[in-house]
Amino acid sequence: MPSAHLNSSWSVEDDVSLIENAHFQKFSTCRWILDNGISCNAWVQGKNFSHHLRDSHGVTGAHSSQHRCRWEGCRERDFNRDCLIRHLREQHLPWRWPCPTCDQDFTRKNTMFDHRNRNCPNRMV
Repeated sequence: MPSAHLNSSWSVEDDVSLIENAHFQKFSTCRWILDNGISCNAWVQGKNFSHHLRDSHGVTGAHSSQHRCRWEGCRERDFNRDCLIRHLREQHLPWRWPCPTCDQDFTRKNTMFDHRNRNCPNRMV
């Protein structure tokens, strides 16, 4: 019977990569409101979400091009293209970044890293 050994070279960054890969593989329903007032309802894989917004909803142009969030129930202002995509991931899609050493979840990966490195009660010193 094989014995269970932990991989001693596994790092927190490996945890984060695993979570990120799961986000990219996960499917979500697009709730973008179309011009006819009906929700898109397409089933979109996380890694293809930006492409879906571009190809199906016209979220195109330069990084600074302005787009209104048309997600069902959203009342937010206009965003530049990249901020809109970040807004959708943080506010409307179930993407969360759990701290690998405590129970807190974050909507942004960089916020989780800041927490882990500075404020996490279980951080390694």
